[in-house]
Amino acid sequence: MNVQFLISQIVKIRNIGRSDAEMNFLTYESKISCIDDNGKEVGKIIFPKRENNVYEIKSTKVDESMQGQGIAGKLMRLCLNEINARGGEVKATCSYAQKYIEKHGLRPLVICHMVTSIDGKVTGDFLFGKIGTQVSETYYELNRKLKGDAFACGRVTMESSFTNGFKPDLSGFSDEDIPYEDYIVQKHHYYAVSFDRYGKIGWTDSKTHDDDPGYDDCHIIEVLSETTSKEVMAYYRKIGVSYIFAGKDDIDLNVALNKLYSIFGIKNLLLEGGSIINGAFERENLIDELSLVVAPIVAGENSKPLFEKSAMQEFFLLDVKVQPDGSVWLRYRK
Repeated sequence: MNVQFLISQIVKIRNIGRSDAEMNFLTYESKISCIDDNGKEVGKIIFPKRENNVYEIKSTKVDESMQGQGIAGKLMRLCLNEINARGGEVKATCSYAQKYIEKHGLRPLVICHMVTSIDGKVTGDFLFGKIGTQVSETYYELNRKLKGDAFACGRVTMESSFTNGFKPDLSGFSDEDIPYEDYIVQKHHYYAVSFDRYGKIGWTDSKTHDDDPGYDDCHIIEVLSETTSKEVMAYYRKIGVSYIFAGKDDIDLNVALNKLYSIFGIKNLLLEGGSIINGAFERENLIDELSLVVAPIVAGENSKPLFEKSAMQEFFLLDVKVQPDGSVWLRYRK
């Protein structure tokens, strides 16, 4: 994540597409300010950098007349995202920050990075023609520029990209009695996070293998629910795949993100589909940024949308860049 890019948004960060009733948030080196429509600072959070890349969240203040409108919580989320983007560690000495972190935990900055068609689709034949292939290569290049600590996909995307639907023979693991506890094999420089509540993906190795360096040699983390069979857990242990549990019958995304941060140190997570997992993150208000590479193609009605069963939310535009292949890279933030 390019810190200079984030700091450069001080002037233009909130000047696009906002209603008159909403606040402007300006990010500086060690402060985020909330500014009303008259240019008055009505809230701020102070987070100076200390030794060893630690950022101290020192104070959070909101004018008495503006309290109760969620400004303090918004300042905290923006502050934590900014520290994550800089790869920093969090130290909270402010009482409000301490209570916020105690309640919500710490989680990665989540950037949903996707190729879309003009009509907002993310799967379909449009990806495999001449133009679609060129735009996909641009998408992969931008993935490397974003420099996350991990990328995350749902089961269907992981299977189609890495395992081709392989199903291992689990008959040799029927007598395994394994507790439903997180299994951490190793810490790694980059991770492939698979949201796979039943543990259906038939990995053959503990790392991904891909021609693109942005997706190669990533240690695999399976995010499971307790509906996963013990045979699957035993198989993952045998091949060296790490796994964490984030719910009994289904995956609690907040729990999963808290664990990815606290156990693996993942501060910047690239969410890369498909529609189901993207939609689940969007409905839970867990997408902090959108990075959309829009191909100059209309995909048609049979392709899947960016978000399945989405909820109405507003983002604001950070940046627009036209790419040599005719695609447009759009950056949005909450």
